[in-house]
Amino acid sequence: MKKTIKIKLLLAALITLMACNKSKTNSNKLDGYKWGVKEITIEGVSETNLPEVLFKECDIYKESCEGSWLIAEGGRSSFIWQVRSKGKEFEISNQTDHAHSFLDVKAAEQCIKYSGVYNILLSKRKQLIIESMLTAGYFGKKVKIKFER
Repeated sequence: MKKTIKIKLLLAALITLMACNKSKTNSNKLDGYKWGVKEITIEGVSETNLPEVLFKECDIYKESCEGSWLIAEGGRSSFIWQVRSKGKEFEISNQTDHAHSFLDVKAAEQCIKYSGVYNILLSKRKQLIIESMLTAGYFGKKVKIKFER
């Protein structure tokens, strides 16, 4: 009887650790790398000005994870990112100080439009696909973003 209880407790602990670790696992795939955005669609219509995104390295349990939204014209915007809900959701939150140059304003505007909470459709070592209907610029419309590195 005691052996059965110990085994059940051990299994419960392992399941809890595995469930909590999914957010950490997905975060580790992102942090410290520059990812190219290969496709953005809004209700199936493709965006033409695709950014690169740098996910700065961080410890998801100890700090806010920072990133940079970079557009071809040289603009840069800052954001906070987070993988949550046991690795099922991804959030982008614009953090740009709007006192930058004109080029940075373009990057900030784009980052603001795509800020929101996304469902993670695919998370692999070199590919991430997210989808949302809860973005700041396209609320109620399906936004899909494909990242590759």
